[in-house]
Amino acid sequence: MKNLFSILSILKLDNKKIYLLMLASLVIIYLDFAFLTNLQLKAIKNLTPKITKLKADIDAISKNMGGMENLKNSQIQARQKLLAKTKKIIPEEEIAWILQYVSELANKNNVKIEQMKPVKEPQAKQEKAPKAVPIESKLSPLLIILDISCDYHDLGSFINSLENAQAFFAVQNARIASEQDNYLKQKVNLTLRTYVKK
Repeated sequence: MKNLFSILSILKLDNKKIYLLMLASLVIIYLDFAFLTNLQLKAIKNLTPKITKLKADIDAISKNMGGMENLKNSQIQARQKLLAKTKKIIPEEEIAWILQYVSELANKNNVKIEQMKPVKEPQAKQEKAPKAVPIESKLSPLLIILDISCDYHDLGSFINSLENAQAFFAVQNARIASEQDNYLKQKVNLTLRTYVKK
């Protein structure tokens, strides 16, 4: 402050002018501060509802994104379940795989296979398809004749496993007879129908 007075005295201003100059400077500083602060406070007050609305919007978007992610996951799971339920038609070259697969299902269900024989079923004459409808691949019926030995419940589990298998199987014929040595076991002649791609 002494420096300011010394500078002003050098300029040869009298005390009244010095005080008036200081008072004017203080008023200008106060008005500047008051107006700027007031404007900034008003701007902050105006931004507060906008910020609150933006936070609510962000929360809603986050919630919706979570819902979309859950929906996407459920669609992926539904597609996988559908693909799992879709039956495969095996190529004709993989008949050995079909027989091995039936054998594995039998083992899982405590069914003893005594004989297994694949038989290609003769096809009936097919009507000519219209030229506008293309036939992607021709299917050939295949019968699998099984002579098996098992108890009644294991037979039911085996047939259920075949119906829920990856490949298409249908029970075409079944003959059940009791074994003479063991009345709990059944001798079953089972004919399965499936289809193979030519």
